[in-house]
Amino acid sequence: MERQELINLVLKLTNSYEDYPFNNNNREKILWTAIRQKSNKKIICLIFEKDNELLIDLKLSPEHGEEARQISGVFPGYHMNKTHWNTVSVNHTTLTQEGLIQMIKESDNLTQK
Repeated sequence: MERQELINLVLKLTNSYEDYPFNNNNREKILWTAIRQKSNKKIICLIFEKDNELLIDLKLSPEHGEEARQISGVFPGYHMNKTHWNTVSVNHTTLTQEGLIQMIKESDNLTQK
């Protein structure tokens, strides 16, 4: 999957918009795409590339997060609270696309509150 495909997938599944709040620092080497709730502006996910790897940070319940981390390519959240946020290496995981979609929907639901 390409970066723009992932952005479009999240936008399609959620009532959200694309934002780039962390890219003002010219020294930053990572381009961060934040997908935010339209209703409350909370971040649903962060999409970024690091070392030529497409990654997405998603909020999951602590129980689901622990379970998801048993899947190859799913890790504690990069630059995020490790209890609630998880990073998926989109193109280097055994997580199915349906599994990724379910995680996006859960993150959307959790960030609506």
